[in-house]
Amino acid sequence: MYKHIIVAVDDSPTSQRAIEEAAALSAASGARLTVVHAVDEALFAHFNRVTLASRDAVQQALIKEGQSVLESAVAAATAAGTKPESKLLASEHHSTSDQIVQAVVQLGADLLIVGSHGRRGVQRLLLGSVAEKLLKKVSISVMVVRGTV
Repeated sequence: MYKHIIVAVDDSPTSQRAIEEAAALSAASGARLTVVHAVDEALFAHFNRVTLASRDAVQQALIKEGQSVLESAVAAATAAGTKPESKLLASEHHSTSDQIVQAVVQLGADLLIVGSHGRRGVQRLLLGSVAEKLLKKVSISVMVVRGTV
Protein backbone atom coordinates (compact mmCIF):
# COMPACT_ATOMS: atom_id res chain seq x y z
CA MET A 1 0.00 0.00 0.00
CA TYR A 2 1.06 3.62 -0.32
CA LYS A 3 3.19 5.29 2.34
CA HIS A 4 3.29 8.90 1.14
CA ILE A 5 0.69 10.54 -1.07
CA ILE A 6 1.13 13.95 -2.68
CA VAL A 7 -1.92 15.75 -4.03
CA ALA A 8 -1.24 18.73 -6.30
CA VAL A 9 -3.93 21.40 -6.17
CA ASP A 10 -5.07 24.62 -7.72
CA ASP A 11 -8.26 26.53 -6.98
CA SER A 12 -10.54 24.48 -9.24
CA PRO A 13 -13.48 22.20 -8.43
CA THR A 14 -11.46 19.36 -9.95
CA SER A 15 -8.73 19.91 -7.38
CA GLN A 16 -11.36 19.76 -4.66
CA ARG A 17 -12.30 16.30 -5.93
CA ALA A 18 -8.61 15.32 -5.98
CA ILE A 19 -8.27 16.41 -2.34
CA GLU A 20 -11.31 14.33 -1.39
CA GLU A 21 -9.84 11.26 -3.10
CA ALA A 22 -6.41 11.82 -1.56
CA ALA A 23 -7.83 12.29 1.93
CA ALA A 24 -10.00 9.18 1.66
CA LEU A 25 -7.08 7.07 0.42
CA SER A 26 -4.74 8.48 3.07
CA ALA A 27 -7.25 7.81 5.84
CA ALA A 28 -7.92 4.28 4.62
CA SER A 29 -4.26 3.34 4.18
CA GLY A 30 -2.60 5.37 6.93
CA ALA A 31 -0.37 7.01 4.32
CA ARG A 32 1.22 10.37 4.96
CA LEU A 33 -0.50 13.12 2.93
CA THR A 34 1.18 16.23 1.55
CA VAL A 35 -0.77 18.89 -0.32
CA VAL A 36 1.28 20.96 -2.79
CA HIS A 37 0.51 24.00 -4.89
CA ALA A 38 2.92 25.29 -7.54
CA VAL A 39 3.21 28.98 -8.34
CA ASP A 40 4.46 29.26 -11.90
CA GLU A 41 6.65 32.35 -11.85
CA ALA A 42 8.19 31.17 -15.13
CA LEU A 43 5.25 32.88 -16.83
CA PHE A 44 7.03 36.19 -16.25
CA ALA A 45 9.54 35.28 -18.96
CA HIS A 46 6.79 36.11 -21.47
CA PHE A 47 6.21 39.62 -20.14
CA ASN A 48 9.20 41.71 -21.16
CA ARG A 49 7.67 45.08 -20.36
CA VAL A 50 6.57 44.41 -16.79
CA THR A 51 8.36 46.79 -14.42
CA LEU A 52 10.21 45.41 -11.43
CA ALA A 53 7.65 46.96 -9.05
CA SER A 54 4.80 45.39 -10.98
CA ARG A 55 6.60 42.07 -11.12
CA ASP A 56 7.18 42.02 -7.36
CA ALA A 57 3.55 42.91 -6.68
CA VAL A 58 2.31 40.16 -9.00
CA GLN A 59 4.71 37.60 -7.51
CA GLN A 60 3.54 38.46 -3.99
CA ALA A 61 -0.10 38.22 -5.10
CA LEU A 62 0.54 34.79 -6.65
CA ILE A 63 2.25 33.56 -3.50
CA LYS A 64 -0.54 34.90 -1.30
CA GLU A 65 -3.14 33.23 -3.51
CA GLY A 66 -1.13 30.00 -3.47
CA GLN A 67 -1.04 30.05 0.32
CA SER A 68 -4.80 30.56 0.36
CA VAL A 69 -5.30 27.61 -2.00
CA LEU A 70 -3.14 25.44 0.26
CA GLU A 71 -4.98 26.53 3.41
CA SER A 72 -8.35 25.63 1.86
CA ALA A 73 -7.05 22.26 0.66
CA VAL A 74 -5.53 21.43 4.05
CA ALA A 75 -8.79 22.39 5.77
CA ALA A 76 -10.76 20.10 3.43
CA ALA A 77 -8.36 17.20 3.96
CA THR A 78 -8.38 17.74 7.72
CA ALA A 79 -12.20 17.78 7.74
CA ALA A 80 -12.05 14.42 5.94
CA GLY A 81 -10.10 12.92 8.83
CA THR A 82 -6.44 13.29 7.82
CA LYS A 83 -3.53 15.32 9.14
CA PRO A 84 -1.99 16.69 5.95
CA GLU A 85 1.22 18.61 5.53
CA SER A 86 1.48 21.33 2.91
CA LYS A 87 4.16 22.81 0.71
CA LEU A 88 4.02 25.89 -1.48
CA LEU A 89 6.21 25.48 -4.55
CA ALA A 90 7.48 28.52 -6.46
CA SER A 91 10.09 28.97 -9.14
CA GLU A 92 11.03 31.46 -11.82
CA HIS A 93 12.91 28.74 -13.68
CA HIS A 94 10.69 25.66 -13.56
CA SER A 95 7.20 25.03 -14.87
CA THR A 96 4.37 23.91 -12.63
CA SER A 97 4.81 20.29 -13.68
CA ASP A 98 8.58 20.37 -13.11
CA GLN A 99 8.10 21.83 -9.63
CA ILE A 100 5.67 19.06 -8.75
CA VAL A 101 8.04 16.41 -10.10
CA GLN A 102 10.84 17.84 -7.94
CA ALA A 103 8.55 17.75 -4.87
CA VAL A 104 7.63 14.12 -5.57
CA VAL A 105 11.33 13.19 -5.63
CA GLN A 106 12.39 15.36 -2.68
CA LEU A 107 9.53 14.19 -0.45
CA GLY A 108 9.83 10.53 -1.42
CA ALA A 109 6.19 10.11 -2.42
CA ASP A 110 4.92 6.87 -3.90
CA LEU A 111 1.58 8.18 -5.23
CA LEU A 112 0.72 11.47 -6.91
CA ILE A 113 -2.91 12.55 -7.18
CA VAL A 114 -3.91 15.34 -9.56
CA GLY A 115 -7.11 16.67 -11.02
CA SER A 116 -7.71 16.87 -14.74
CA HIS A 117 -9.96 19.53 -16.14
CA GLY A 118 -10.85 17.41 -19.14
CA ARG A 119 -10.09 20.08 -21.71
CA ARG A 120 -10.18 18.99 -25.33
CA GLY A 121 -9.18 20.26 -28.74
CA VAL A 122 -7.80 23.77 -29.19
CA GLN A 123 -8.31 24.68 -25.54
CA ARG A 124 -6.02 21.82 -24.48
CA LEU A 125 -3.52 22.63 -27.21
CA LEU A 126 -3.27 26.25 -26.09
CA LEU A 127 -3.30 25.66 -22.34
CA GLY A 128 -1.46 22.36 -22.15
CA SER A 129 -2.20 19.75 -19.53
CA VAL A 130 -0.27 19.66 -16.28
CA ALA A 131 -1.76 16.23 -15.51
CA GLU A 132 -0.56 14.85 -18.84
CA LYS A 133 2.93 16.27 -18.36
CA LEU A 134 3.10 14.75 -14.89
CA LEU A 135 2.09 11.35 -16.22
CA LYS A 136 5.08 11.50 -18.55
CA LYS A 137 7.58 12.89 -16.05
CA VAL A 138 7.12 11.05 -12.75
CA SER A 139 8.29 7.53 -12.05
CA ILE A 140 5.62 6.76 -9.43
CA SER A 141 1.94 5.88 -9.71
CA VAL A 142 -0.37 8.75 -10.64
CA MET A 143 -4.08 8.94 -9.95
CA VAL A 144 -5.88 11.38 -12.23
CA VAL A 145 -9.19 12.56 -10.84
CA ARG A 146 -11.53 13.75 -13.55
CA GLY A 147 -13.79 16.73 -13.19
CA THR A 148 -17.12 17.11 -14.86
CA VAL A 149 -16.66 17.54 -18.60
